[in-house]
Amino acid sequence: MFISRAFFLLGFLFAGGQLRAQNMPALIIPPNKIEYLNENRVSLPSEVGAVQRIETVYHDSVGGTVRSFYLPSGKLKNSTSFANVRKFLRDGTSSDYYENGQVRFQANYVAGQCVGDFVTYYPNGTLKRRDQHRPDQPVAGECFGPDGQPVAYYSFEQMPVYEEGAGDNAAIARAVMLNTKYPALALRNQLSGVIKVSFEVDASGRVQNIRTVEPATNEVPKKQRIAYQALEEAAMYAVRQLRSFKPGRQDGEPVMVSFTLPVTFRIQ
Repeated sequence: MFISRAFFLLGFLFAGGQLRAQNMPALIIPPNKIEYLNENRVSLPSEVGAVQRIETVYHDSVGGTVRSFYLPSGKLKNSTSFANVRKFLRDGTSSDYYENGQVRFQANYVAGQCVGDFVTYYPNGTLKRRDQHRPDQPVAGECFGPDGQPVAYYSFEQMPVYEEGAGDNAAIARAVMLNTKYPALALRNQLSGVIKVSFEVDASGRVQNIRTVEPATNEVPKKQRIAYQALEEAAMYAVRQLRSFKPGRQDGEPVMVSFTLPVTFRIQ
């Protein structure tokens, strides 16, 4: 059970030669949060089937520290400080660890920007990369092999590439557009709009975990809800037709990457 913490600030104003107190608005600190994720980063109701536990501890109304832990070992996986948790605005140190306790990477952030050295290591502690981040300057760095010898430099993060297209997001949008069919039910109801579809490209390049991002309840009249669901199904079907990607990479290793794609339905 988590209990919200709040406190009042007492301000003092000088008026008529006397100090008087004024109650300031309450500073509401959100409750601490625990989340369990499976290997596909899908949220689970409990630790059963989870491979990671994420704990968020707020220090004020928006900022806090997020820590993740390996399961079932319970060993620390990552610790990151945020000026704004919801906006993912990092501020402070971010450290990631292998399950053996060895540091995987470490960096410092100021207002969301990486500043200074960004270093990564192999599981045995050998230096893998050292990037220098400076304001308004290109990133300079060097990479090393497992034997400690220099290798050709490569970017820390590389997005997945859609193999059928030119390799950019426009190629993904074109492929989805070609497989999108306007549902007859939506046409009869003169229903149009933009359906946001979220999906992931896993470490092998396969598209998975396709789902729609729900709109606000007041955006769709109840009588049109069934027709709107037809639009959602059509959008998800189009995304399911995507073929494999060249997987994204983080520090040279294949990783899962999440996408959100808007699919537009417009009656001409």
